[in-house]
Amino acid sequence: MSVRVLAVSGMPCNVEIWVDDSEGDFTIYIDRALITDRGAKHLEQVLRRHAVGWQRLDHSFVHRTLRAITG
Repeated sequence: MSVRVLAVSGMPCNVEIWVDDSEGDFTIYIDRALITDRGAKHLEQVLRRHAVGWQRLDHSFVHRTLRAITG
């Protein structure tokens, strides 16, 4: 799995963090007001070390969890 963390500017609708979890790719976009390029690179390195143990959860479990948290 490829893991990328990018410091970006101009995020729409006041979004500060956006996660794109597609097949084989996990990309986190973080507004530059929250992180530097150097910080993004360090976070990416940490996540890459731990991505080996990641596994995708069943969609129904994820939706039940989100409903329990958000009501």
